[in-house]
Formats: sequence, structure tokens, C-alpha cells
Amino acid sequence: MNETPQFSVIRHNHTQLEIHFSKALDNATLYWTRDRDIHTAERNLITDRISGPVYFDDPLQARQRIYFIVEHAQSSWLFGERTLPISGINNFRDIGGYRGAGGKRVKWGLLYRSNHLYNLTPQAQAYLEGLEVKTIIDYRSANEIAKSPNGFIGENKTFHLDATAQTAELAAQFAAEPSNEDRALIESVIRDIPAELINGQGGQVIEQYRHFVLSDKSKKAFKSMINVLLDPGNAPNIQHCRGGKDRTGYGALLILSMLGVSEQDIIADYMLTGANRLARNNVKMTAYRQITDNQDVLDYLLTLIDTREAFIVETLNTMKALSGSVNAYIKKELGFTDADFIKMQENYLQ
Repeated sequence: MNETPQFSVIRHNHTQLEIHFSKALDNATLYWTRDRDIHTAERNLITDRISGPVYFDDPLQARQRIYFIVEHAQSSWLFGERTLPISGINNFRDIGGYRGAGGKRVKWGLLYRSNHLYNLTPQAQAYLEGLEVKTIIDYRSANEIAKSPNGFIGENKTFHLDATAQTAELAAQFAAEPSNEDRALIESVIRDIPAELINGQGGQVIEQYRHFVLSDKSKKAFKSMINVLLDPGNAPNIQHCRGGKDRTGYGALLILSMLGVSEQDIIADYMLTGANRLARNNVKMTAYRQITDNQDVLDYLLTLIDTREAFIVETLNTMKALSGSVNAYIKKELGFTDADFIKMQENYLQ
């Protein structure tokens, strides 16, 4: 085949799956499997007559992750869901499947990004244990971790790499009791944030994203993250912060860039957080409106939880302004070499 087909999986009602193909695959065969190995013998036939979207009931009822294998014209492809159906965790994603260097694809089932892993439900606990995660990279501060500690999911090690995201972690909010967290946050905004920044423009969040690129503490944290991922013994791994948007979004940007993923796909991956957190953000904004009717404050609060392309684009532009390109930034400012890029690609591309 001249063009590699694209696959996408949509989950409905928790257990109903809809699988789409970017091009017609006459006489193709579709399987499901528990293994992330395209050569696995443990595969179960869904259909050998793909003619359009395939509708399929999850045979494991979201208790364990499944993958899919398509065979067509002596070619095979493995793919899976990007956002995983884990109860209580709204932004747990696999960053596999993107086209990387040399036309290869990022491996599925090795690189995960998430919001925090706190107060896990029984379904979440069992599902996460089934992923066989070896390493967790936690970007949160000590205060955040103390307030919402991760549950143990069988990992070998957690790396605590505080990336210092002051806007994402307003001190008053994290010092408050959960029942008073929203009010404490709003009082902190009114008391501590300069009035000219309390609006919906997102200026303070944009400054935070520049901070990821420029601050020495941030550079140290993300350099450590890359070193963790350069060791193939640390995969599968999860990187996460509180909401899985800002610090985690930046970490995913760095890894995907090293793997040769296009800027367009890096931005698209970041923006998936917006869809994943939409319901949660609506709940938060409804709660904020019960406390204040100051529209400027409400608009400012939305910027803290919103996912905007301008945020990630500002990050990319800051890296380019400093070093000429994202990859040059990773080399010049974080100290990695061409050999490190090759090693990362050997670990996570196929």
C-alpha cells in the first residue's frame, strides 16, 4: 500500500466501540487482542469484511485494555484507543500511533500521559495495574502530592520532578480543605493577582508556558524526565501533573518532538485535553458561579483550566526564538545529543 491508513476508536456508553478507517480496506481483517505486540498469536476475530466503520462491544467491558490489529494485502497495523476508559480519571491518554521519524509510528502502550492518580476506583485500580506500568513521572509539587497522593498501581518507581507551575498550583487553593477549595481559590485571585491580569486573555497562563521553556528549575525537571525515558527499562511509563494539561502537555511536546512527530500532531495531542476535560471544566465553572458573579474573575478562572492552542503555540515559539527550533532547544538548553534522539526513537518508534 502506498499510504498507511489511519485508524481511530470512539467509545460510546463505556463499552460500545466505533472503529473508523481513513481509507477503504477491501477484504481486510480486524482482530482484538490484549497484547500490544502486532505479532501476537493471542488475537480474536472481529470481522474479515471491513466495508466502513465497525461497531463492536468491548468484550472485556473496560476492565482491561484492548488493542486492535488490521491485516490487509500482506500488511499489518496495531492500534488502540487514545483516551482510555478509566473511571475517575478524565485525561489518561496513550501518545502512541503518531507518525514519527522515518515514517515510523510511536509505539502504542508504552508512553502514557494523565491527570493525577488519586482516590482510584476499583475499576481504575484494576485497569491501571493491567497496563504493567514500570515508571511514573510526577510533575506536581510536594503540596499537591501531600493533598492528593497517587494510588499504587504496581509501578517499580515514581520520579518526583517538580516543574514549578505557579499558576496551575495557586498556594491558597492547595492549602484549603476540599470543601473550601473553590472559595479559597477565588479569594486568592482577588487578593493576590494584579487586577490587570484578571480577565479572559490568558496572559498569566502564557507566561507560565514561557516559564517551562526558560526557567532553570523547569529545565532540570524536564531534562530528568527525558533521561528517565531514554532508559527502555522504564517503559511502560506515565507522566502526569494535576490535570494533565500544562506540565504534562509540555513534557509530551518534548518527547513527541524527539520522536519526530510533526508540530501539527503535537498541537492536536495537546488540544485533546480540552475535549477530555470539557465536562469537568463545566462543573468547575458552575461551582465558581455559585461563589462569585464577577465576570472578569470567572473569565480568569476559565483560563486556568482551559485548553487553548495559543498556550502550546507560545511554548513552541519561545523555544524557536531561543534556539531556532524545538529540537535545537532540546539539544542546546537541555543538553541532549543526536545520539539521544536516535536512542529515544529506537525505544519508542516502530
